[in-house]
Amino acid sequence: MKKFLVLVVVILALFTIDHPMIKEPREKLLGEGVGLLSSASNINRGPAASMAKNRIKSELTLSESELEYLEETMQTDEQLQLFHTRYCRSKDLNLYFYEDRLNTVCDIVSTALAERRGK
Repeated sequence: MKKFLVLVVVILALFTIDHPMIKEPREKLLGEGVGLLSSASNINRGPAASMAKNRIKSELTLSESELEYLEETMQTDEQLQLFHTRYCRSKDLNLYFYEDRLNTVCDIVSTALAERRGK
């Protein structure tokens, strides 16, 4: 029990001391931990959304902003369904994909959603 108490005191000291020798590595370690957790959360992507995103990436040449938009928009199957409803069925204006590129994206999204329903 004494060793546990000493360990708790040392950990608390490491989190509360603002000396540059301790603060910089601590912030770097915490930043890496948050980055790891953030990247691990991307694994929870829906199967249809993941398939659609990968096919869109392989069939179209995308700019950096289009890639970011794709990552944000197609994180889950529900978001993929919303994209399909809004831009493919309702024909709303999409600032990233339009005309032939939007038709290609809509075809891929429709196929992914159909395969998800089929399973």
